[in-house]
Amino acid sequence: MIKFIFLTFFLLFNFSNLNASDIRINSIITLENNIPKECGLNFKILEGNKVSDTKVSIKKNKEKKTTTFFSSKSDNFKIVDANIISPNVNLKKLLTKKNENNKKFEIENTTDLDKTNMFFQEILISGGKVLVNDKTYEVVGPIDSKVRLEYLFCTGEMFLPNYEKNR
Repeated sequence: MIKFIFLTFFLLFNFSNLNASDIRINSIITLENNIPKECGLNFKILEGNKVSDTKVSIKKNKEKKTTTFFSSKSDNFKIVDANIISPNVNLKKLLTKKNENNKKFEIENTTDLDKTNMFFQEILISGGKVLVNDKTYEVVGPIDSKVRLEYLFCTGEMFLPNYEKNR
């Protein structure tokens, strides 16, 4: 009888926790002169009447440098801390910079290319965790094939050598 009560409590607790929030993942593609300028992922978290957008992307700037951009925002509440963690890469540690803006959460920095590639590959295939303030949201991998293909196509186009003269 005790096992039955424990099992019932465990299942109710876990299923109610799973339905408490919903994550929708979309690709980010920004073009300039029909050439990708930014490629990334947007994690829209819906929890009751609260909505937040956490974004991570890579950008190619005018100086031909590649940077990693990370932001988290909400119209419903203030975001003081955020992070995305893949199985082997912690995004905030990869960025090595801290958020210095009191009004919004936003970090951009050049990052180690191999670790950045590993981060995106792991998020796309294995999933990871999105942390917003004191809450952790599970990203179950692999994420939707349409989003994976859009991201991979965007980054493939972004780094084509024949576009370098047009930047």
